[in-house]
Amino acid sequence: MKRLGRMAAIGFCALWAGARPAAAERLDVFVSIPPQAYLVERIGREHVEVALMVQAGQDPHTFEPSPRQMMALADARLYLKIGMPFETRLLEKIEGAYARLSVVDMAAGVQKRMMEPHHHQEGQHGEGADEDDDEEERAEPDPHVWLSPPLLEVMARNTARALAEADPANVAEYEENLEELIEDIERTHARVQEVLAPCRGRAFYTFHPAFGYFGDAYGLRQVAVEAEGKSPTPRQLTELIGRARREGVNIIFVQPQFDRRAAQSVADGIGGAVVPMDPLARDVLANLETMAAQVEAALR
Repeated sequence: MKRLGRMAAIGFCALWAGARPAAAERLDVFVSIPPQAYLVERIGREHVEVALMVQAGQDPHTFEPSPRQMMALADARLYLKIGMPFETRLLEKIEGAYARLSVVDMAAGVQKRMMEPHHHQEGQHGEGADEDDDEEERAEPDPHVWLSPPLLEVMARNTARALAEADPANVAEYEENLEELIEDIERTHARVQEVLAPCRGRAFYTFHPAFGYFGDAYGLRQVAVEAEGKSPTPRQLTELIGRARREGVNIIFVQPQFDRRAAQSVADGIGGAVVPMDPLARDVLANLETMAAQVEAALR
């Protein structure tokens, strides 16, 4: 009898477990870079499964998706793009081939600045000036929009809207999480403003021109060693070193994903140092405060 009782109890438990509703299916979302993943995770939380194209340490400007990533895209519901160069090639490949996949521009509505295309000083004329003007016309939009808190708010709202459209059952949670995130963005913005207030109008030097939106948000001027993915010519390097000396610059910021030799040449020329500063850190809010502290220390 005891054996029969145990078997009946086991059978009842099995029936009860089978009657329970299955765990809610997560929304599969692909993003290009780590800061996007942070936003999606903050808003979607347990309702999303975020897959990342560009992994930590990889350069998004030279990135190409792996075959495994292309296969995984077939099961995704959303791809949130942001304007990185590789996205154009990627979306051309998958257009019409992935029936379930919706592509949404996370930076929709953002007025993008242009990448600095060259290094010549204001008022420079003569040989090569026309060529520089042609380069100016070919300048590409700057994709690094997540480094400005006001633009980060736009991206967060676009993200919440995309998640709600793909998963309307959880729209109330997405809206609540969005408002919490917006409050955190605004608090971060206020703290960074306070840190960088004494630096307004000053120039900070970087290797790659990734920090223009950050500079715009806080009244700073970014001066880049590199121009649109190209290292400076010897003449441009000489001009840059002279300018840095006149402005009292002794720190050149460089992304960990980049070769630092050109930046080191400028640093050596001014008797300064190369300091890593990562625009692609996943926790973008913490990173904005880290960047602010680095820039303030460099300009102190």
